Amino acid sequence: MKKIVKRISVVLGAAAMAACFAFAGCAGTSENFVDGPEYSYRVTDKTDEYILHTSGSSVVVDPGINIDGVFDESFYSGRNWLKANKILEQSGQTETGTLEMTTYFSETGIVIAAHIVDSRAAVYSSSVATGNQTCFSGYFAFGDTTTTGDDVYEIENTAANVFKISEFVSGGLQVMYTAEDVTPVHAVRRVGDITKGECYEYYVEYFMPYALFGRNECTSTVYFNPTMISATLDEYGSAIADLRTWYNFGGEQSSLNGWGKPNSGYVFDRNGFISNDLTIEEAEGGTVTEEWGYDWTITGDIVNLNIAPDDGWRLAHLYVNGEDVAEDVVGSVYSFTSQGDVTVRPEFVRNA
Repeated sequence: MKKIVKRISVVLGAAAMAACFAFAGCAGTSENFVDGPEYSYRVTDKTDEYILHTSGSSVVVDPGINIDGVFDESFYSGRNWLKANKILEQSGQTETGTLEMTTYFSETGIVIAAHIVDSRAAVYSSSVATGNQTCFSGYFAFGDTTTTGDDVYEIENTAANVFKISEFVSGGLQVMYTAEDVTPVHAVRRVGDITKGECYEYYVEYFMPYALFGRNECTSTVYFNPTMISATLDEYGSAIADLRTWYNFGGEQSSLNGWGKPNSGYVFDRNGFISNDLTIEEAEGGTVTEEWGYDWTITGDIVNLNIAPDDGWRLAHLYVNGEDVAEDVVGSVYSFTSQGDVTVRPEFVRNA
C-alpha cells in the first residue's frame, strides 16, 4: 500500500490551474544561496495546509549513492544518457538548450539525474507553483504500466530545489503528500547565481524509494517523458502566461508522446536510456543529418533525415541499412520508422 499521508485533487483546466497557483502562493520557502556552483539539499517549508510538497525525509539512501547533483558515483561511469536538444522559435527569437538525463535502479529506490543548460536564465519564486518557474519536470511510470490511469506520475524539481510529485487519478492530477520515511531525497547544483539572473545551467538529482509507489523493487524498465520548463517572472509571478516556456521533448521531438502507452518512448533500464544507434556516413558532395542532430533513435518513432547536397551536386543514392531509398526522399527529407540500429550511407554526384 502506498504510504501517502493526504492528497489534494487538481482538476485539469484553466480555472483549476488558477486555483493551483493560489495554493502555491500560500507556501513559503527558505534557501541558502552562495556564489558560484551552488548546493541546495532540501527546501524548508512553512507548515500550512496548502504546501505542495513536504520538507524533511528520513529515507536512508543506499550505500554508494550521494544525492548532491555531482554525478561522481561509480555507477554513472559508462551509463547510457538521453541527450536531447531544445530548439524553439518564439517571439522572433530562437531558444536553445540541452538536456542530459539517466536513471539508476538501486536496491531500495531509483535515482533520477539530469543536467540542463538553457539559453534563458533560471528564475525562482516562493509565491508561484513549481511548474511556473525554472524546473526539470517529467511524466514517470514503471515499465509494467499500460494506461494513463495506472500509476502514472508527474515529478517536478525546480532549479531552486523545490520537489513535487503528483499522481494521475480519475483523469486529473493529485498532489501526493508523503510520510517522511518515503519522502524523496533531492538536490540541485547550480552554475551561476540564480538570485542575480546568472544561472543558465543546473544539475538535478533525486532518489525515490520504491516504497513510495507501494513497491519492493523496480521493474526491468521505467518511462520518463522529460520537460524543460523555463520562465521569466518576478517574485509575484507576473507575466507568467506570456513568458513561460514548457519544452516537452516527447511532444516536440517524438511521435511516441501519446499517453495511451506510457511504457513506450523514453524508456530507461538498468543501463540507462534505451535507444538505437544511428550512424550517418560522410560523403563527398553533401550532407545528411538527423532532424535534431541525434545519433540515436527510439524504436517505433518516426525519424526524419535532412538531405543537403552541395552547390552543383545532387543525391544519387541513399542507402539505409543497405537498401537504396533515394526515390522515397520528399522535399529533401527522408522519413522512416525506427526498428533498430540504422546505418545511412549517402552518395552524391555532380550535376551534368
